[in-house]
Amino acid sequence: MVLKILKVLIIDDLKEFLDFWFLHFPQNWIRSYFDQIYKFDQVLKLKANLRNITKPLYGDYTLIGYAIAFPYRVLRIIFASIFYFFLGLFYSFFLLIWLILPIFLLVYGILLSK
Repeated sequence: MVLKILKVLIIDDLKEFLDFWFLHFPQNWIRSYFDQIYKFDQVLKLKANLRNITKPLYGDYTLIGYAIAFPYRVLRIIFASIFYFFLGLFYSFFLLIWLILPIFLLVYGILLSK
């Protein structure tokens, strides 16, 4: 009887905690990262600039139109790539801390109790 109560109180809660901490939150975090990429790409237009890198801006097919469009698009691609890199770095760093935190606290708690 006591073991059944302990199972319900401790083991099931521990299972739910581990399921949330190591499965559901990382999935939601990664989904949030790709949602942010989608939202920022509507402004930064990395995909559109990559697709149209050799086309002039606003249909200006003169030599000046080509001369202005290519460096402009290259700069936009570089800026967006750097921005996405740092955004990915932030999300990866936070997720790594999130996954390591319970293990660190458990080991730290065991070492402190001695």
